[in-house]
This record gives sequence, structure tokens and C-alpha cells, in this order.
Amino acid sequence: MAIVDYRLDPFLGTFNVRAINNEKHTVPTSSPYTIRLNEVPQKTDPTTLRVKYSSGAALTEVAAQPAQGQYWPDYNTTEHGIADWNTGTLLFNAADAGKVVLVSYNGLGTLTDDRLLDMAEITVTSSTQPERDAIVSSVSSYDSTMNSGGRGDITSTRGRIRTHKGLSAGTYTLRRVIQHLVNLSHTQEYVRDSYNYNCNCDCDCGDDSGGP
Repeated sequence: MAIVDYRLDPFLGTFNVRAINNEKHTVPTSSPYTIRLNEVPQKTDPTTLRVKYSSGAALTEVAAQPAQGQYWPDYNTTEHGIADWNTGTLLFNAADAGKVVLVSYNGLGTLTDDRLLDMAEITVTSSTQPERDAIVSSVSSYDSTMNSGGRGDITSTRGRIRTHKGLSAGTYTLRRVIQHLVNLSHTQEYVRDSYNYNCNCDCDCGDDSGGP
């Protein structure tokens, strides 16, 4: 992992910290009972971290295995020679599993990790794929049915191949876009198929004998 948008002024040796208020997280319902903040919290004494339940009741920071109502921040990691480095991970007691907590702190920058797929957003335009409706004589399975209407005494069935547009215009997380494309991914092959058959239908087509 690396810190992105690391807000250190190299000339003054000071941090341009960003105050983050009431960042919402849910403690996992199974071990490990940890959450990871969206940014790296600044290491200070006293701490800038303030954690409370959604009800407003404050939790207490500790530097060892936490009891219910306590949390233990990762202030021990000093990777890459950066004294202020930490993963922004908070450990909770199993008794707080599933609870919503609100975290306020001074942020130094964001972490690049697998959460990027959920945090990164890109704006896309709607699909340029035109809507198509292909009518075929028969298909082996259907996603839905419809009644085309029309007039006549004989009712018959046929198949339709429809191609629909994908995502509409909007802003999505990168993970959602990729998953949507995976869900819709497929190929289509249109094949011309010629075949012979006996009519036997009394329609003046030249094969009205009724025989095989």
C-alpha cells in the first residue's frame, strides 16, 4: 500500500491535514473486528481520533486489546521510513460487532488498496449500442413472452432476439462498472440457415398433395 495525496509541505515540514468528521463505518460481524478509515489519520498526542456510536455515545481509545466500547488504532506501523505512516485500521471488541460507528480525525491522505474499486468513480455516457430486434422462426428458450397482436384465425409463435443497452448515463464506482460488464458479457453469432421441408398446406404453393 502507498499513501496517495500525502499532504506534506516539504519546504515547511508541516502537514496540510484535512479535518474529517463523522466518517461512517460498520464493525464487521465476524473476526477480525476491524475497520479501515478512508484516509491515514494523523498521529498526535493526544490523538485526533474521535469515535462514537451512531447513538452519539463515545468510545475510548486504547493501546491494547479493546473491551466493549473501546477501539485500538494502528499507530505502530512505520513503513517506508515515514514516521506518521499507519494503515488507518481500528480494532474493536467482538461485543461491538455489527454496530455503526462515526469517526472524526485529521486525515493525511488516502490509502491505495483493494478498496479503490469501491471508492474510485468515473462518469460514463450511455451506451452507443443501438437497440435491435431480430425476428427468428424458432428459438429453444425464452427470457420472457409477449403478445404481438394482429388479426387472423391462426395463432403461431416465433422468437425475437433483442439487444439492450447497458448502463445508463451516471456516476458509478469502478467495481460496479466492471461487475455490470461481466454480468452482461456475451457474444452473438447470426447464422443463415437454409433447409428444405414439405408444405402440405393447400396454399397453392405446388406441394398440396398431402403426402410426405
